[in-house]
Amino acid sequence: MAEQASVDPVKAELAQLNVKKAKRDVINATEIFTFVFLGGQLEQALLQLAQQTNMQLVMRSVSSKASLTPLTLTAPLSDILTTLLTDSGFEYQLLFDEQVILISLKAAVLQPNDALSTHGEQILENDAWEHILITAQGSQHRSILASSTSVTYLNRDKLAKLSRESTAEILQQVPGFWVEGSGGETNNNVAPRGLRGGEGFRFISLMMDGLPVVYDGVWPDFFLRQDLMTAGVETIRGGNSAILTVNGPAAVVNFISEKGSDVSKNQWRFSQGVDHDFTRIDALSSGAITDNWYYALGGFYRFNDGVRSPGYIADKGGQVTLNLTKRFTQGEANFSLKHLNDTTTFFPPIAMTNAEEPQAISGINANYGTLLSSDFNQLHFKTPEGIVVRDIDDGQKTKMTRFDMNLQWDISDIVHLNNKFSVADMANTMYAMMNLGNDTILNATEQLNSPFVQNFINKTQAEHPNKIIKAAYSYSHDQSIVNAPEHLNGNGLVTFAYPLYSHYQQQQWLNHLNADIELEHWRLSFGHILALNSFDSLPLDKWQGEILTEVKHQPKRLDIVALDQESQIIETYSENGFTSYAGPGYLDGDGRVLSHSLYGNIEWQPLDKLIVDLGIRLEHLSLQSSASTDKIYDLDDSQFQAVYKSDYTFTKKESFTELAWSVGGNYQLTKQSALFFHFASGFEMPKLITFGNEIGWGDYLDSIPAEVGFGEPVTLNFAEGGLRMADNNWRMTATLFETRFNPLAFTVFRGLYDNQESLFIDTNTRGVEFEFDINLTDRFHLSGLGVWQKAIFSGIPNALKESTYNGNQITRTPELQLRLMPSYQFDNSEVFMTLAYIGKRYSDIANRFALPAYTVVDLGISTALTDNIKLALLAKNITNTVGITEGNPRDGIAYSDNANFYTRAIFGRSMVFNIELSF
Repeated sequence: MAEQASVDPVKAELAQLNVKKAKRDVINATEIFTFVFLGGQLEQALLQLAQQTNMQLVMRSVSSKASLTPLTLTAPLSDILTTLLTDSGFEYQLLFDEQVILISLKAAVLQPNDALSTHGEQILENDAWEHILITAQGSQHRSILASSTSVTYLNRDKLAKLSRESTAEILQQVPGFWVEGSGGETNNNVAPRGLRGGEGFRFISLMMDGLPVVYDGVWPDFFLRQDLMTAGVETIRGGNSAILTVNGPAAVVNFISEKGSDVSKNQWRFSQGVDHDFTRIDALSSGAITDNWYYALGGFYRFNDGVRSPGYIADKGGQVTLNLTKRFTQGEANFSLKHLNDTTTFFPPIAMTNAEEPQAISGINANYGTLLSSDFNQLHFKTPEGIVVRDIDDGQKTKMTRFDMNLQWDISDIVHLNNKFSVADMANTMYAMMNLGNDTILNATEQLNSPFVQNFINKTQAEHPNKIIKAAYSYSHDQSIVNAPEHLNGNGLVTFAYPLYSHYQQQQWLNHLNADIELEHWRLSFGHILALNSFDSLPLDKWQGEILTEVKHQPKRLDIVALDQESQIIETYSENGFTSYAGPGYLDGDGRVLSHSLYGNIEWQPLDKLIVDLGIRLEHLSLQSSASTDKIYDLDDSQFQAVYKSDYTFTKKESFTELAWSVGGNYQLTKQSALFFHFASGFEMPKLITFGNEIGWGDYLDSIPAEVGFGEPVTLNFAEGGLRMADNNWRMTATLFETRFNPLAFTVFRGLYDNQESLFIDTNTRGVEFEFDINLTDRFHLSGLGVWQKAIFSGIPNALKESTYNGNQITRTPELQLRLMPSYQFDNSEVFMTLAYIGKRYSDIANRFALPAYTVVDLGISTALTDNIKLALLAKNITNTVGITEGNPRDGIAYSDNANFYTRAIFGRSMVFNIELSF
């Protein structure tokens, strides 16, 4: 049974191990033994040694299958153990007070502050690459050094220096990922190795303890939160990620949960915002229940107004997780129950100006401003089925209850069985205020002179011939008049907000059965992955209308009214801010997914220093979905029309079969360095929501074309080669890579009733990524990571006018990213910093709207008051940089020269104070 990363190798914790022991003669460290072993498995030798020395053997890791030749040793116990464990991948701890021999896997890959010398200095041990990977590997014993793919491992210490609210923020620590985390705690974008921004987590399989969060990769970060129960994060990029999981051809990110052990652990963390309203409590308790049963229980609860405070509680809720583990001679069984009930806010783009050097429009602070407001509560949406009332502070409500069961069983010394099972009930209701094209940012005075307003005034004048009628604005909440619209909020602008509602409800069953066969020079892995998803409601967009608002922080709704000469309101054009109950589309549907994958992975070690692996996966997918088209309705009690689902519902069923393959290898140059390479072809399967989008945007009524369906699989091809090197005081990895996505759909929509604009474009990315750690002095540590990539569009047919965009930089993705993270240790404290540079990007395919490069500085300090009390202060974006993560994804394929535009900026400076108690 392979050891999970949740076992903490820190020797300070091992010394606290409390075991029951029988009365025995006490031995000491200098006592000499004569040990005779006739040959066999390492486990047999250890058991024989423990019996001979009258010590208790505690195998906290695994039973090793290494074979030993006959030997005779006369030496102290420590020397005998050193000889037995040489080159085994295991280490020992002798607890003479407890009369225990403790055997465990060698320490995980160290990050800063993983290990401290007796004087508190940071050190890097010689076994820096010995962390045993449990994600996307065919073998149970593949270390980072021996891996044939790009690997990044984030351990507890690294996670402790990061804010755990956002999955996207954590993944900023992974080279090759472009992260757009400006949307809030959830609903963000992470793009791997040249994929354009704005695709969610597409082509990345987010996993919890080895199983996907969601099969199809739609909205995965809604159902994933990090807290003290997160023991580590493994990220595998390219290569085997296409073989050993589903819909993760570009990368696998596995969040590994805490498990109980013989070491009792209790930890509490209280976090409080210093300059904004943020309160969070995290807790963890773990330990032994009986000799063979262990538990880990933890979770969090928080409420938060947000750095861009919308005037109401933006984020509120939490989760709790219980892990129960049963360990036995031949394996381990783990049972996990997780419940998530949380509400988060999606922060839409803000209005800015000056495309050459973007800056906030007057009335909106680029660091702290938002176009959300409590004035959007209690909105009454008129539909053909009646009035629907919604509150913007409902935000994005997520609920999930998930049960996992994992069995690891060593059937024999050669055959190992692993089965992971999960069943989950997941729901999310997303309600947000969005923007559309940049041309919806309007001059307030000119808008009053627009044709539709003048028609309204002319009609009102005709109905009141004895009055002098003029157009004006009033605030919807109290009908007070805006006296000087040309100076409204210092910018003289108005805009439209577009309410977007979407509901997600599904039940998901996942099972991953794997059998490993370990021979002398071969390791064979075979498996079956089952995914069954039943959607009562697919997360399709339901655009709800158009609302006229101010352009300022926490805006209010506006009405267009007709005033008489005494400034009295005679008529009102809009309805509590609504100028329409129609949106770009109203999409509704449900569906079912059934996926079977069969895979095989072979590792061959023809030489002591060379490992070659070959993998293949065949997936058969069946999709069935029912979805309705939309229709424009006249409303009896309104002058405006509504877009709502029609009476026409269509059902489509299709099946797909695809093959993925990978070939990789690793050659170990020295004990601490290796070369690796990998070639792979993976795929992303079609998604249920594609069918609903196709017919919802197609204006179909009584029939749909035969070719309308779920689309086709997307093929991804990867090539990479890299070098890992380390010494006592430094380590680094550098990787050359090429990625091809064939093809990607680029979709843009604009205006109220317009259809989508779509292009299918091939992309090609070549680049180099790197990460390193170095001890510059005994106390001064520097780590860093980065990527330079040339990511371009290619393959647009010459027959299309857009073929002129071939060779352009992929939208929203920078060519250069760098992150430097220095830290300094003194006494019981540490100061650490992150300096991040994000290179130039483009908002549009035509590369006309450049998003400037920017630099962000984060700072933190932590101090241990006692062994059990630790204080920390974390400050983000301390220079209040205005960094633009994206332009307006809902504008045209080619940017038009608007003076003002929508864009999303990173959050301004914020500080959070932590106090942590452990006992």
